[in-house]
Amino acid sequence: MKLSKKIIIGAIIIAIIFLLHSLVSPEIDKKFTPENDSDTLSNNDFNSVPPSVSPVVGDPDAPVTIFAFNDYQCTSCKYWYDTNYSEISEKLVETNKANIVFLDVSPLGDDSILISQATFCADEQKKYSEYQEMLYVSQQEIDTWAKSDQLKNFALELDLDIDQFSNCLDSGKYGQDIQSNIDYTNSLGVEKIPLFKIVNFKGEEHVFKGGIPRVLFEEVVDRFQD
Repeated sequence: MKLSKKIIIGAIIIAIIFLLHSLVSPEIDKKFTPENDSDTLSNNDFNSVPPSVSPVVGDPDAPVTIFAFNDYQCTSCKYWYDTNYSEISEKLVETNKANIVFLDVSPLGDDSILISQATFCADEQKKYSEYQEMLYVSQQEIDTWAKSDQLKNFALELDLDIDQFSNCLDSGKYGQDIQSNIDYTNSLGVEKIPLFKIVNFKGEEHVFKGGIPRVLFEEVVDRFQD
């Protein structure tokens, strides 16, 4: 009888553990599964500065830059953005400790490049961050939610000059900039996102893989300013 009670109690404990795990674990893209939050990459393959073609979020002269390798159709990137970005912006960007540059990777879907171009077009009207937030809030299944007309509707919701935005998007004027980002990330062999490279003026750098919590970004940025 005592043995049976122990077995039952053990089974209950295991069931609770699995239930808690299912509640806190995000649903993520199979192709771009982020690795353990504490995992870091060797920096040997990341010793070149990315091309400066993407809009800069924050003070361009901030002492530290966070390069975020990103696709707006990546659910893992959305999870990181939803759970960490606002605090990173508040603690690091708004205090001028760091700025953030989002870099495009090999596209997850057919619409990924057009979506990225839309963010550049929004940046022309000083609404880059607001447009990013709109994209992540609206994200759905890959290639179902952000066609050209929908991207223009997002611009309307943000009160952008729709003629300027539409002409920008339809012209593909930022296509080469997006491709430059993709070529750079491909040269590094980036396969899993989100991925982050943090650099400072001294040339020091640190690379994070996966949905890294905000506190680790703060630790690295603070250390890089000493």
